[in-house]
Amino acid sequence: KKLSVHPSIFYKKGLQIAGNRTHTFCNTNMTYFRSHFGVSPGVASIIWDMIYLQLPNGFCYFHVLWGLLFMKVYATAPVLAGKVGADEGIFREKSFKVVKAIASLKSKVIKLSNRFMNSNDSICNLTVDGTDFRIPEPTPFWSGWFSHKFNAAGLRYEVGVCIQTGWICWIIGPFACGKWSDLKIFRVALKKKLVPRERVEADGGYRGDIRISDPEDAANLRDTLMKSAARARHETVNRRFKQFECMKSFRHD
Repeated sequence: KKLSVHPSIFYKKGLQIAGNRTHTFCNTNMTYFRSHFGVSPGVASIIWDMIYLQLPNGFCYFHVLWGLLFMKVYATAPVLAGKVGADEGIFREKSFKVVKAIASLKSKVIKLSNRFMNSNDSICNLTVDGTDFRIPEPTPFWSGWFSHKFNAAGLRYEVGVCIQTGWICWIIGPFACGKWSDLKIFRVALKKKLVPRERVEADGGYRGDIRISDPEDAANLRDTLMKSAARARHETVNRRFKQFECMKSFRHD
């Protein structure tokens, strides 16, 4: 193991795995890298720095790429093992442990206190929204799983994004989509953690709670534009989740 690995090394190794014979730095190759791993080489390098101590002996930096490839492409293990040139069992073991190590970073990276970063003393520090993820239809059938976004079974997570920094500062879930509305999820957890007089910016689906600032609360055109920009950035965050194929239609336990 090595403490740090330069992004350029991840870049070259990633393109090798992806099947690109040229390793020159250009926008086309960077897009190719992201299409296979979902992040930039710089982020892959940061992930390695954050998880390498959690991994058993025998893990190398490129195993981070295996885990990212699994989450981004989400093909079957035999297909992905062939892609990286490894035995199926080895690929499954290494990639799954990397994924679990990345997941373990949640409490270190996603902190509600980070909503105060670069604060401008506004009463709203977060945008909040629920995002649905499709799952195989559980048996026996239960209408509580139903997501109107997919017309199929799904799980819902509530995500909070800092208005000033764009960082994800809050996430809670999963909740059965048909059983838990956005407002119900907000009231059961995040609302109780806000400081006195603090509110969160949200869309009309959250209307009906004094701690919610929705689009109709805008006092003037400037407020309307600021609210719209904050919610648009949150929608971008939600879309980025779905860039990983494993988040579009989850099939594992």
